[in-house]
Amino acid sequence: MKKNFALLLITLAFWGFVSLNAQNIDGVINGLKAGNATNITANAGGNMLLTIADKSDTYSSAQAMQILKDFFGKVAVKGFDLKHKGDSPNGRYAIGTLATGQGNYRVNIFMKNENGKEVIKELRFQLIE
Repeated sequence: MKKNFALLLITLAFWGFVSLNAQNIDGVINGLKAGNATNITANAGGNMLLTIADKSDTYSSAQAMQILKDFFGKVAVKGFDLKHKGDSPNGRYAIGTLATGQGNYRVNIFMKNENGKEVIKELRFQLIE
């Protein structure tokens, strides 16, 4: 009985940690490394500004997830190299390079606090030529 209770506590602690990690900038970075649109948009609030190359608009998290899935399906993500991460008066940000089969993209992530949760304000992908 004690073993089952200990296992339950460990499992709950693990899922709690995973859930907290998904709600911050590191969750977005991990999603980029894996090319996982679901992990990235788990960090979206109601709406987010998404820019891919020359197409930019404000999308709901469901729309952004579908657009990112299509993008990752076309470019075949190979990895993400974080260049800089920091804090600003309005939230947190990160800059890095997304390596893909179709070239490298400079990625800018801008986060803000919304109802006690860190959410994506803007996600920008620019092809490096």
